[in-house]
Amino acid sequence: MVPNEKSFPRGGTIHTEAKSADSTSNIVFGASQKKVKKSLKPKDNLLEAADESTNEQLEAFSAETLNMDTLQEDMLVMGVVKGVTPTALQVALPGRMFARTLVADISEAYTRVAKAAMSGDTTDYHDLTELFQPGRIVYGRAIKTDKLNCNRTTLLLSLKPSEVHSSLHHKNIKKGFIFSGAVEEIQEHGYVIETGVQGLQAFVACEESKQSLHVGQLAFVKVQQIQHDTHKSTCTCVLVDQSQLKVKSQNESNLDYILPGSIVRFKVSKHLKDGLKGSIMNESFAAYTNEHHLASPLDTLDAYELNQDYYARVLYVMPLTKLVYLTLNLDIKTDPETGIQQDDADGDEELEPLKVGSVVEKAKVLRLGSGGVVLLLNKKLKGIISFKSIRSNYKGNYDKDEVLSKYGRKTKHKVRILGYDVIESMYYCSDAPNVVNEKVFSLTDISAGDIVTAKIVKKNDKINGWTLKIGKVNATLEQLYLAPNVRYEAGQPLRCRVLEVNSDRKICYLSNRSEYLAKGLKLLTDLSSAQVGGVYTGTVVRCDDHLVLVKFGSGIEGVLYRQNMKGQSSFFEGQTTKFRILSRNKDKITLTLPEDKFQLGEICPVEITNTLDAGLEIKITYAAEEDKEDDEEDGDPKVEEFVGLIPLRLLSDHLELLQAQVRVHPVGSLTEAACIVQNIFSLRDVAYFSGQITKDWKSVQVGDIIRSYVKNATEQVVDLMVSVRNYNKPVKVHVKMLRLNAVKNTPVELVPEQLLMVKVLSKEPETKTLTVSAKLTDVWSGDLTDTAKSVERYLDEVAQIRTGLKEISAPIAKYSVGEKINVVFQGINSESHDWVYTVEGSSKTSALLLSSLAGTATAPPTGSKHPAVVLWVDYSSDVLLISNKKVDIDRISAGGDLPKNLIGKAGMKAKVLLKLESVVVCSLKKGINPLVICPVRLHPNDVENSASAGLRQGDFCNIAFIHDRQLIAVPEPVWRLWRGVKRSVVEEPAVKSKKAKLEVETPPKKAKKEDTKKKAKAEEPSAKKKTRTADTAETPTITNGQKKGQPLTNGKVRETSKQNGQLFFEDKTPAKKAKLETPKTNGADTRTRMPGVSSFWESDPNQSKTNSSDEDEDQDAAEAQPAKKKRLSAKEKAKAEVREEQRLREIEERNADPKARLETIDQYERLVIAQPNNSISWLKYIAFLLSNTEIEKARDLARRAISTISFRETQELRNVWSALLNMELAYGSNFDEVLKEALKCNDPLEIYICVVDILKKNKQRERLSSTLTTILNKFKAQARIWPVVAEAYFWLGKSDQVHSLLQRALKVLPNQEHINCIVSFAKLYARNDANDMAQTLLDDVVTSYPKRIDIWSVYVDMLIKAGLVDSARNVLERAVLQKLKPNKMQVIYKKYLQLELNHGTEASVAKVKQQAEQWVKNYSVAVE
Repeated sequence: MVPNEKSFPRGGTIHTEAKSADSTSNIVFGASQKKVKKSLKPKDNLLEAADESTNEQLEAFSAETLNMDTLQEDMLVMGVVKGVTPTALQVALPGRMFARTLVADISEAYTRVAKAAMSGDTTDYHDLTELFQPGRIVYGRAIKTDKLNCNRTTLLLSLKPSEVHSSLHHKNIKKGFIFSGAVEEIQEHGYVIETGVQGLQAFVACEESKQSLHVGQLAFVKVQQIQHDTHKSTCTCVLVDQSQLKVKSQNESNLDYILPGSIVRFKVSKHLKDGLKGSIMNESFAAYTNEHHLASPLDTLDAYELNQDYYARVLYVMPLTKLVYLTLNLDIKTDPETGIQQDDADGDEELEPLKVGSVVEKAKVLRLGSGGVVLLLNKKLKGIISFKSIRSNYKGNYDKDEVLSKYGRKTKHKVRILGYDVIESMYYCSDAPNVVNEKVFSLTDISAGDIVTAKIVKKNDKINGWTLKIGKVNATLEQLYLAPNVRYEAGQPLRCRVLEVNSDRKICYLSNRSEYLAKGLKLLTDLSSAQVGGVYTGTVVRCDDHLVLVKFGSGIEGVLYRQNMKGQSSFFEGQTTKFRILSRNKDKITLTLPEDKFQLGEICPVEITNTLDAGLEIKITYAAEEDKEDDEEDGDPKVEEFVGLIPLRLLSDHLELLQAQVRVHPVGSLTEAACIVQNIFSLRDVAYFSGQITKDWKSVQVGDIIRSYVKNATEQVVDLMVSVRNYNKPVKVHVKMLRLNAVKNTPVELVPEQLLMVKVLSKEPETKTLTVSAKLTDVWSGDLTDTAKSVERYLDEVAQIRTGLKEISAPIAKYSVGEKINVVFQGINSESHDWVYTVEGSSKTSALLLSSLAGTATAPPTGSKHPAVVLWVDYSSDVLLISNKKVDIDRISAGGDLPKNLIGKAGMKAKVLLKLESVVVCSLKKGINPLVICPVRLHPNDVENSASAGLRQGDFCNIAFIHDRQLIAVPEPVWRLWRGVKRSVVEEPAVKSKKAKLEVETPPKKAKKEDTKKKAKAEEPSAKKKTRTADTAETPTITNGQKKGQPLTNGKVRETSKQNGQLFFEDKTPAKKAKLETPKTNGADTRTRMPGVSSFWESDPNQSKTNSSDEDEDQDAAEAQPAKKKRLSAKEKAKAEVREEQRLREIEERNADPKARLETIDQYERLVIAQPNNSISWLKYIAFLLSNTEIEKARDLARRAISTISFRETQELRNVWSALLNMELAYGSNFDEVLKEALKCNDPLEIYICVVDILKKNKQRERLSSTLTTILNKFKAQARIWPVVAEAYFWLGKSDQVHSLLQRALKVLPNQEHINCIVSFAKLYARNDANDMAQTLLDDVVTSYPKRIDIWSVYVDMLIKAGLVDSARNVLERAVLQKLKPNKMQVIYKKYLQLELNHGTEASVAKVKQQAEQWVKNYSVAVE
């Protein structure tokens, strides 16, 4: 053991070294089992005596570790930082002790900076987490303190150089002296060091660009040169890493100047029972190393040879005896998360860390060592069970040999990890049964929301509650959370729910109220899971006149304002009930009461109160529920207000009309909205809920077609919310079940809130679960009349938007589709290559000629006038889409009804002019007609956009009209596929099993083909005549899944007979087997058989074409071909080759046109291949992928661009990195990793400036604040960053800190940069309406530097822009009084004259001219 400092060691008996396992087992607590001068009494507790010194002779020759008894007051000791908080350090000391270091104990410089930070100046302040990292070696002066109301002694460790080095003198400092100093001041070429040594001044040279230390930060330094004087000494030092603190051995040295943490050469002279004895500094001083302080935790003493030198680190020096205690473990680097040394693992085997509280089932005993039983944990790690822990398991007298006998070598025990000692690299454990078997040992074993059984310990008068224990964890039951009418006593078990786990205070908070113990309780324990509209149980903790403060789990608080209480005003502290989250702004949660005022589908009159990025904020005013007495007293009815939100996506079914709906619903306007859920309302669903009764769980039946909304969509599964009351579960639909594969390789893109119809397949009352299908053929009858009506509703919505814009006098509402206008050419958009025009006579109305329509035509001169025709009016973007081609102007007429000769007409030739989000605009090739509208989708569930899959802008196609009044059509192949198809989707016919289908007789292949051809020829003429009449008579029209013409009975359609036959596009069986099935017709009409998807794509389109009166002769001949294929003649082959060549030529011209609008991935690929170093091309490609929600592909493309662009193109690379950062911030979660990579590959300053703009655009305030701090720390010498940071401060609302930021900039920037910096800040002040501050700054500059004409000009321009003309005139009057050169005076007088011309009078203009002439005369006289 360490010698008792009350007396010096006096020598002792030399004991023989223990070389066998038997002799080693006799050593207990550092004392051998042999007679000594002072013998123990027979009844003494041997285990207790073993910890105390039994013989002074043994103390002199032992290497015991430090403990609280041997630790002397103000003793210097080395420590290792184990934990860091902003205000304190937790330091591990030798002997498995811990000490705390507070902010005031770091250094004098840091104390000064901390006080300045408390006063508001945070310029040089950095908290301790920035100055210290776990694993950092420190040394300091230990101070013992007694804890109040406790018999426990705690340790404080002062690191202040002035206290640690108070006994040192500057004259004794020599070259090579290593010590810990603090940065007192940062200068341009280095640091001034606070040494703490009396009379010693130190300086560390370091270029400003390489400076990384902060004021007050501690660092190890080594004296390189020193100059001594009588009263003071000056030394030049260098920074030293903690692994390089080696001190050279000298014959004559003062032990006081070998500080803890220094590395010395240790010469082993003797093996002790508990360590090594030796010497340091050429055998000048005796030194000891404990067995737990060897180089590797599992090393033994025999591994160290006598008379050999080893490097060791000084742990401490005993003040009186001057005995030095060392550790051979030089590299004390720890993993902050696990506390495991990184290099403990052997070879390639990875070391498993052990967490505090974990249990090791088979810990093997290695030996009885110093302080306890040494264990081997998990075959690689070292542990120890202290003898004190073993003694605690026994009460009264016990036999020592019997106790220790169960810890024989190689015996195995079950232990629990209590902690990890960094210095000794060893786990300390316990095998006590009550510790090992405890289920709740630490805070990590419980979490908020758990139900636990706690034991009452005592009453806590501070909180008027009780202190409890959950296993080994401390818990608190506060008064507000106590269950009423329950008797509490110490030792009583209580069933409670964990409300909060506080890791900082190492305690958890409980409640035993019945509301929290209810089954199915929804407790809010995580702020990120707080959903607007969610109902959670909370407790009222404070009641004020205007609000009620409610506390949920994990310390989350919400505010319930009086206006949201809805009549309930009787709240009291401690009341526990349910609350609904009304809104949430970061950490601020606003609550309301959970009663539902509106149900799903309820249509309410609403008032628009605010326009948000997310949608429209609305207010619903309704009569409040009042008592009869109140009605009698006051005749005026009281009203209440309910605040809700109409999300942007719920304004319309069509994406291109969303912003237009926002425009026609300004703040203060009144409309109707349908309730969707809680406080979420919808405009687009008003018509749906108005036309039918909303279904609930009881009324919904199998076969019903129900409206639903996409909640979440992945590549495989879509979560849908169905419009069924009292049913809030999302139903899942596989994406594959949405596809009909009608369009090959078309991705299914679904967005939240997108509308889909679903059909109920099953209803499980027990689990209250619905199974649905969203497949097109399950929810749609196949009647194109429904498609026509959906397009008609779309056009009606567009007409309503136009009417609304007319009411607010919007200029664009004057124009309609098909109208002839005159436009003025303004230029070509550099990104989209569209031609930009303005309408003649209305400069505020813009018009666009899309690049696909412009083609390869030459752009007209700017300002030239041209006739045009309006193709479409984009009310969202406030722009007209036009065509300037003469053929379009001549053939397109203004709106009108469908001519009678075109009703039901098919095969009409048309040109695709525009392809919008919901519709395609076409013009007929022959005649003068209005524009034709084709739908993009046949139905909301047509997720493959099969109605427009083959249409591209500029192409010709054949169309068929599907409306009897309006010009609404679909492509002819689509019409031929779906015409006459009318199936009931309300009742699904029975589906035969696969086995039954396979048993259908299949005729031979040849016979099948011949029979089919014959019947097709015989029945084709009659089929055309009978199709419409038969379908109309036999099958009712289907609209939105319900039969038209039948009355509603309680919201349901009356039952009708089921229709026989297979469903259209039925693919229940494998495709290969389906090909073998050919139903027997037996002479029946083949028109009743519906083609499958494969037959749709495999059939020859020529076989399905009919004659058209409007087609050319060649097309008529082609359509009149018989079903049997015949060989083409030479003339026909030549024509086919010419057509093919023309088609290929058009494709090549379109690809070669640089102004053509890019619409496909192939086009973008060609663009980036042609311009590999152009970042704009890559960014267009990335934007195209993002517009199609291809996030991963866009991310991969950005990486590809970075690897492709030449490294010399730094700006281009930076543009792509900026896009990648923006993408990760908006769509990903790896922003920090990408930022680190970008900083390595680019100029860090440029990247940080880009990051500031990105964070501002994405409104990331917290992240922006931390980024600004980083920028100021790293680039404070760069003048350009200060205006960037100042502008960000204005954006963050920290305008009060901008002035202090300017002062800080002027301190660090060179003098030549001061004027430009001040002017930049003045411009920022002016830009942010702080004109007074801007004038003050510029006034000081022009006063100090009157010859700076540029500053005078900036000053005057700023005042004129702010409308301060008189102030600008005064400044110019001051400027003309300056004695400047003629060229400079000319600039001033021109500025002055321009001011008077714009804002003055004729007299003031004449006055300025007179002053200028007089100045010229005076200057001429002076020169002569």
